[in-house]
Amino acid sequence: MNERIEQFINGITPSNYFITKSMEISKVTNSGTLWYTKKYLVLYDAIFLSKKINTADGINEIKKNFENYISTLPESQQEEATSFFFPEHADLRGDFRTYNDFAGIVALEEDPHHYYATVDKYYFVYLMNTGGQSGVKACIKEKLYQPDFVVSNLTHIIEEYKSAHPEENISTSGITNDYHASLRNERKILFYYGYFHSRNNGSGTENEFASLTPIGELAVQSNSKEFALIWEHQKLKLISQPVTVEFPSINSCDKCDVDKFKLNYSPYLSILKCLSYNGEIGPRFYDRVLSRTNNDNIDNVLDNYTLFKDNINIVETHIKKFNLRSEFKNEDFEKEIKKYLLGIRDDLEKDSGDNYFGCVYSSRNNEWIVSDIDRLHKILNVYNQIEKYKIKRYSSLFDSCENELKNKYISVYSGTFYNMNHRIKMAWDLYNIKKDNIIATTLMATDYIMNNNISIESINYNELYDYVKMNFDSLLKSLNLNNKRDIINALKSVVERVKNDSLEDIEYVEDYSIETRYVNRYSSLNTDALLARIYQVSAENVRPTLERKRDGRIIDLLHSYYLTNCSDENHLIKCECCGETTFIKNNDEPYLEYHHLIPFSIADGPDHYENLFAICPMCHRKIHSIKDSFKDELYDGFDVNNHFHKNILDRLKHLYEEHILKSYQLEYALSEYIINEGEYNLILA
Repeated sequence: MNERIEQFINGITPSNYFITKSMEISKVTNSGTLWYTKKYLVLYDAIFLSKKINTADGINEIKKNFENYISTLPESQQEEATSFFFPEHADLRGDFRTYNDFAGIVALEEDPHHYYATVDKYYFVYLMNTGGQSGVKACIKEKLYQPDFVVSNLTHIIEEYKSAHPEENISTSGITNDYHASLRNERKILFYYGYFHSRNNGSGTENEFASLTPIGELAVQSNSKEFALIWEHQKLKLISQPVTVEFPSINSCDKCDVDKFKLNYSPYLSILKCLSYNGEIGPRFYDRVLSRTNNDNIDNVLDNYTLFKDNINIVETHIKKFNLRSEFKNEDFEKEIKKYLLGIRDDLEKDSGDNYFGCVYSSRNNEWIVSDIDRLHKILNVYNQIEKYKIKRYSSLFDSCENELKNKYISVYSGTFYNMNHRIKMAWDLYNIKKDNIIATTLMATDYIMNNNISIESINYNELYDYVKMNFDSLLKSLNLNNKRDIINALKSVVERVKNDSLEDIEYVEDYSIETRYVNRYSSLNTDALLARIYQVSAENVRPTLERKRDGRIIDLLHSYYLTNCSDENHLIKCECCGETTFIKNNDEPYLEYHHLIPFSIADGPDHYENLFAICPMCHRKIHSIKDSFKDELYDGFDVNNHFHKNILDRLKHLYEEHILKSYQLEYALSEYIINEGEYNLILA
């Protein structure tokens, strides 16, 4: 056996491959696959999360969203896209079956919560026009689109089919719950790609708290150009197996070796590099070899593609010794690489004009072939820089994820209980669900280069500004880039570093600033008026928006309220953590720092009075840095000493009840010991 082949197969272990989720987003043939994902996210939010689907204003908002997306597609695609987003059976621009029409009347004996949960799922697949391929499911689909269908008829429809087909073993409840399986499976894919967040692996249960992420919210608001770019952004950020991955059953395998378990920090780039170096990825090469690479062996594989391709049978023989079906579920690996290459393919007719990255296609025998090597090289010239930046900035997180996954791997193999490290899981979630400003800005410049078919050296910054302003306005707002000077400076910063091969050295300072400035602009307001303004501004600050900027008004209002109602005879205010007063500044105002319980920068915590505490400098530094075992005392102080006399649990309960708190923010509170497991469950209950 060749030494390089032997080295590779001796370094792999079962279930250690690029994450494979069996559903395939690019299975859709009647639409662009990016169109499909966009429609999925918008409708999912409208039906399951914001519930705007059953209001006239909500329907109008969805309609405008789709129209904006269609208007930014190439003109040649707009007519067909219009038919997809506004199909005859559910044209939201005119006469269609509303949610309430579709739901019908809940029977007296029916649990309303359970009934409407079922309505949500069926209305979703109705609007998406998915499911119902054959048998009883085809029968349901036929009835689903009739004008007299209501969800309460489901049981009757299935029972009627069972009577006509006694030879089929059909469970009424099983079919009812399985008809919309694509909804669950596709949501799980989008969970791994960072568009949804929940505490578990994304499969979801009826009572699970789930939210759109910052990336998901941006995708919902995005036009077609932005949506394609966001997809690239998420693929570039992925590592081969995120800390939330589920390992298939491996406890029957005696070949598992945790010491061989390693991650590939840039699976998408590994695929593109293989295509660039060799012009193709041959049949089964991704499944057997490339998807099993890690940071240690990837160069060996890329440099010896022909050797591995010609000896793939030797690798297969070794993998067969694992005796695990999951290692040979070819269709799963095929679907996974399709997800990675979605957006860079040029053989999907309806997607081809939706972005300017297309340069590979798939042949009928599952071979991936480069169609434009110059275009691929141009993309990789930038993506290689992004990879180096990403690994330098996040290597500590990736190392933590790898160690955590090794512990998880051992537990699955040995059949023992796995106690996940909440903090590492939360750190991964926040990385996966939020934009990286440098990557996003670099991708906008890349899109401009590819669209205009120019080199990065020939960029004209005024023309680049005009292009990104026209095509990426929502994305710019989400990056808090609003004026021309700031936009050009941000673009120029990344472009010049890409030119000089130094993007990895860019300085990126996360905003951890604390608000200590106080402007006495509310001195004329009495206590009631101050409270009314605090409530009003807090409500304004939690409205959905792409832009996130700190609102100094809420700090000023709280400070004025505390001065009026909570200061002593020396105008000193007690710290809401330790209960001690601080000191008076030269302007005769008491010094306090305002702490977001759910951090504003790290976890998008709201500028809401219930998420803010006025504390002294020592407590502020303690709360960010103190050992976990000492945090209880600090949070107990928040409960006892806060000036609104409302403890942390009640504050989070209220923020949750008002749909202000997102799933990742509540899980952040758990991972940082702000609440415990019992309190977490109590909030959800």
